[in-house]
Amino acid sequence: PQSLINEIQYHTKDYDAALPPAAYTLTTQVNNSGVYSFCMCPGGVIVPASTDPTAVVVNGMSNAKRNGPFANAGIVTAIHPGTSNRHAKYGALSGLVMQEQLERAMQVGGENTQYAPAQLLTDFLAKKISDRLPVNSYKPGAITAPLHQLLPIDIFQNLAAGIQQFNKKMKGFITREAIVFGVESRTSSPVRIIRDKETLTHPQLTNLYPCGEGAGYAGGIVSSAVDGDNVAKAIAQSGVHS
Repeated sequence: PQSLINEIQYHTKDYDAALPPAAYTLTTQVNNSGVYSFCMCPGGVIVPASTDPTAVVVNGMSNAKRNGPFANAGIVTAIHPGTSNRHAKYGALSGLVMQEQLERAMQVGGENTQYAPAQLLTDFLAKKISDRLPVNSYKPGAITAPLHQLLPIDIFQNLAAGIQQFNKKMKGFITREAIVFGVESRTSSPVRIIRDKETLTHPQLTNLYPCGEGAGYAGGIVSSAVDGDNVAKAIAQSGVHS
């Protein structure tokens, strides 16, 4: 609930109603991997984002007034090349295959529908299936499922340990009023188009400037904007105008 985030962040139940809906940014390190909140949406909604009818992907957004009853954020853990040998045989596409398998596992957890598999946060950490889910913002709907089993064990362990650390920074973050949905798997590209570090151009294709999230050089709106600015400057310096 957004009211709970307001209470935690403003340190009182009697916060001024004129104050904006509270946000948060959380980050920590677990097993040499970053675990962090991503795209936190005050007063937001969780939305379907799958591009494949055999997969379930979720995302989040806020309307301009940020006046919805719920707060949501992606909780992300970094996955490093070579961390696991499960997908090594796929070479450069190993990350993409891992992403596809994870998204399809979520649909299985959602009983082969576009329902999102979900769990109370406390049950997620305790590794047990929830017997209920509170009212939430996700359409077409959520269904109780063992996300702790649907996720690869290393991802689950990193997320669980990271959330425990978050609760030390935001007392009350772990609560039965919070729900975990699966899965936000599109925070950054699972592949990277190579480019020269100095010119930012592809080493084999003339005047091709891989850039932003899709090319694997950013993970979010701000980092994409920064990368785009750097590429625009590189193009200007090269004298290429078309």
